[in-house]
Amino acid sequence: MKLARRLFDFLRNDEKRMIYIMRHVGIMGYLLMIVSMTSCAGFNPDSIEETPREDIILAMKIKAKLIEAEELKAAAIHVETVNGSVRISGFVETESQRQLASSIIQQFPDVKQINNQLKVK
Repeated sequence: MKLARRLFDFLRNDEKRMIYIMRHVGIMGYLLMIVSMTSCAGFNPDSIEETPREDIILAMKIKAKLIEAEELKAAAIHVETVNGSVRISGFVETESQRQLASSIIQQFPDVKQINNQLKVK
């Protein structure tokens, strides 16, 4: 109760300070309202698809092998996996690098299909 009283006295003693605080509280409330409304606008819990753990692990292993390959610039290669089907996209310098990425991925026994969308610069 003492804290509330001290705050009230603080605000009452300086009208400019109170106007300043109220203005900023209003702006923050308005911004919070906008953020909360826009974040909920497109949310549909029924549309959430969970990526299976096996796909995540496979993508991480593939990315690690691509990074190990000195001939490739793995930072420019994006790896996605869905039920053992692997899609790689991004950019490489040469056609041989593009083919090397596919051959590295073929070494994994869990890979069912490779969709190589790498583009040669």
